[in-house]
Amino acid sequence: MQVTEIDNALAELEKTKEDVYKAAGPILIKSSKADVKKDLSEKKEIIDVRVKTLEKGEEKLKKQFEDLKEKISKTST
Repeated sequence: MQVTEIDNALAELEKTKEDVYKAAGPILIKSSKADVKKDLSEKKEIIDVRVKTLEKGEEKLKKQFEDLKEKISKTST
């Protein structure tokens, strides 16, 4: 969901020719388009790395589950 929001923000950023405002806690700060684009791209990259890490962990857990399931079925027969 965050990646989609970032992609949408980057798309809107491309449409504007002026400086933009970014949220910094409860306030908005005027910032250059390039700075905001850089920040959003970095956030997206971090999220992508987290997703890949979670996917690898999920695959590892699935493998462990299948191995345990196989061991249990062998011992119960």
